[in-house]
Amino acid sequence: MLLFDEHERLLLMKTASPRLAVPVIRWITPGGGVDDHESHQEGAIRELFEETGLRVAEVGEPVWSVSGESRFSDGHVQTTYAEFFAVHTQAFEPVDHNWMPDEFSDIHDVRWWRLDDLRVTEEPFGPLNLVDLALGVLDGRHTK
Repeated sequence: MLLFDEHERLLLMKTASPRLAVPVIRWITPGGGVDDHESHQEGAIRELFEETGLRVAEVGEPVWSVSGESRFSDGHVQTTYAEFFAVHTQAFEPVDHNWMPDEFSDIHDVRWWRLDDLRVTEEPFGPLNLVDLALGVLDGRHTK
């Protein structure tokens, strides 16, 4: 989910992924899995609420998608597919009232980032082309 505020800042979560074969701490966008009965849009709406407390009625069409593999410390390999949706809102303080138990250990921080700051930070974030993706959305160019 690309969640922008009125200042064109992007909400990111600093996460640890201790279950991955190579644990990573990085800043990522809110989002998560899609339940069996959900469309990607419905899953995005639910995940946005669970991870931030923000309720939205719709997220529109995806602006970008990516697929890949995740390797876990137990040897399991999972094929992944993610769709990114763009939502614009007023800045707010995200809440953790609806986090799943593992999110309390996985999510270390949540903050709004200026895209200029993301471009120069030495902190890892993902996906690696996040700044260009976000700028494309703000400029009206969907990069899917």
